Amino acid sequence: MLFLDHYSSLAISFLTPLVKVAQSARKGALMRFSKEGIQYGVSYFTGDSFFTFTWECQGKHYCQRIGFIEEPSHLRGEVRFFVCPATGKKCLKVYFGRKSIFTRYAVRHVYSYQHLSRNSRIFANTQDPRRRNGKTKYGGKITRYGKRIGRYWKKQAKINNYIICLFDRQKINIDKKI
Repeated sequence: MLFLDHYSSLAISFLTPLVKVAQSARKGALMRFSKEGIQYGVSYFTGDSFFTFTWECQGKHYCQRIGFIEEPSHLRGEVRFFVCPATGKKCLKVYFGRKSIFTRYAVRHVYSYQHLSRNSRIFANTQDPRRRNGKTKYGGKITRYGKRIGRYWKKQAKINNYIICLFDRQKINIDKKI
């Protein structure tokens, strides 16, 4: 099984300056960047519908073309998407392996987080689950977001009380409010 969170990725928005430079030069442009100690080069020529990635790994030279499409945005302008070479689906990210570049549709796109049980996910996310601008109440009523955060804190309280019970060997009411 392939977990995508172990691979470095590149969003297509990172390549927007490359396209703008190539269009202003009316020829083409080259961009270099490094991911996990490997130096990548991306070239784009005006009028092409693909990016050419080149890199060297373990003494071998690799070259791969990844196509893209431009679609009109619902706001204004255009949005670019990578086209998966294996399935033809559009996506916003590509992942870098040692010998190839692939999209999440080319492999069984799974993140390691998806294989955890619900209780394990609480501990896997060490950050606070609250959103930056989330509102728990609106007009004096609890929002859906507020209910979700409330369930999260309730689960945390149950787990904390259970741990206290194990260490203190005392019976504590799990549903009591903190």
